[in-house]
Amino acid sequence: MALLEQQGKIDIKKPVSDYIAELKGSEWDTVMVEEALDMANGLDSTEHDEPVQDTRTNPDQVYYQWGVTLGFFVNPDQKERDPFMVMRGMKRKYPGHTAFEYNSINTWVMNRINERVGGKPVNELFSEMVWSKIGAEHDMELAISPQGYLLLFGFTTSTLRDMARFGMIFTPSWNKVAKEKVVSDKQMKCIQTLGNPKAYQGSGEEAYGKRWFGETPYMNTAQWDHAFEDGAMFKHGNMGQGIYVDPARDFCGIYFGLATNDEAISGADHSPGYLRTAAKLLAGK
Repeated sequence: MALLEQQGKIDIKKPVSDYIAELKGSEWDTVMVEEALDMANGLDSTEHDEPVQDTRTNPDQVYYQWGVTLGFFVNPDQKERDPFMVMRGMKRKYPGHTAFEYNSINTWVMNRINERVGGKPVNELFSEMVWSKIGAEHDMELAISPQGYLLLFGFTTSTLRDMARFGMIFTPSWNKVAKEKVVSDKQMKCIQTLGNPKAYQGSGEEAYGKRWFGETPYMNTAQWDHAFEDGAMFKHGNMGQGIYVDPARDFCGIYFGLATNDEAISGADHSPGYLRTAAKLLAGK
């Protein structure tokens, strides 16, 4: 999305429904693209609804119903099979950009917008704009829904080394893997600063960050779960995966599958903290 914005094809200050006609006339008219991009759309039906957090097991939850339409949850009794129709039922909970709530619906929305403005399936866009430029040795494998939607809020596989190549395009050593600079300095600055520190405070992700890093990250930003005031960013995935980039220290670290999801959430997995510590030690600061 940052690259498409750089080409002038998208304005993240506009409403989501300006790009996705299926959501016009719903609360998504009031959600700016940057709010969804920043996991702070202010709507209900999030991936970890409080206080029960049963969105992945309870068929009455809107997030679960949305997952059924895309084929990663099962409910034979559910009649609605259109993910957009489920999303049209989401209601406003509080103003956008005021609370960071992790929600894969946001990421799915970003990919649909990318496709609409880019004019191609998101896998082709990503291949042309990024993957083909980083010296990747292997394809990245993606999952699609029964309707043919690329999911891309998960359900992807790559080799560890290729994911490290991806991470390196966010560092000064981008030229070790690419022949051209994929992420401009302007776009890098935007990615690092899009978030709202106040929205991050008190979130579940902030609690994870404190346990993992032994310090409190500054905010989340542009789909990165944790960002620090020194410009470093970290993104984690289920079942113990992580990507940490630290442009100021010219460091990138990746890990796959070092913990179960319970260990990762509980803080027993210290891998994120190890990466940040390694970056500081190697840079001497």
